[in-house]
Amino acid sequence: MTVEELRSALQTILDEEHRPNIDWPLVEDLCLGTIKRLVSEDPPPDYPYDVVFHFLDDPDVRQKNGRYAEVQRQRVNAWLLAN
Repeated sequence: MTVEELRSALQTILDEEHRPNIDWPLVEDLCLGTIKRLVSEDPPPDYPYDVVFHFLDDPDVRQKNGRYAEVQRQRVNAWLLAN
């Protein structure tokens, strides 16, 4: 997975989470698929683990806690915009 592919995957997840009726099972599948690709790469792409992996690992928490979700989305968006 290249950094560009990671960025695209994250943007797809963010787009899905901005829909009025979020399809959480789809979001979880997208997150898990991205995690599987990240951990199977050697070497892995250069990304901020604490921002990206944490976001990918927590769709269930984002579903339950809107404030937490917003903070995580902002952090991922900031990384996407900075790169």
